[in-house]
Amino acid sequence: MIARKGFTLVELLLVVLILGVLASIVIPRIASSAKDANVAKCDANRANLISAIERYAVENQGAYPANQAAFDADIRNTTNFPHGLPTCPWGTAYTYTGDATGGTVTAHSH
Repeated sequence: MIARKGFTLVELLLVVLILGVLASIVIPRIASSAKDANVAKCDANRANLISAIERYAVENQGAYPANQAAFDADIRNTTNFPHGLPTCPWGTAYTYTGDATGGTVTAHSH
């Protein structure tokens, strides 16, 4: 009997087909995982900013930043974020909506 040295074309095509099927299953899951991670990061950043606003109010006898400009100036200059305010993973800025009696941080919808 003659010894075979290699694979036939059918065997190679079958391996490529199996790898293609596996890739078509795995790639969409990886893509959705990246989006989920960005959503979680955005939510965590918002929670950190809201926490910083609450700490600011405690340190200032219950007074919150009066508007977006005060929020940018007062929260950025605190020790909460020494490297600047966090940014959304999608590149948009967080906005402060509120007045001296209270407020919250919003971002784009994801």
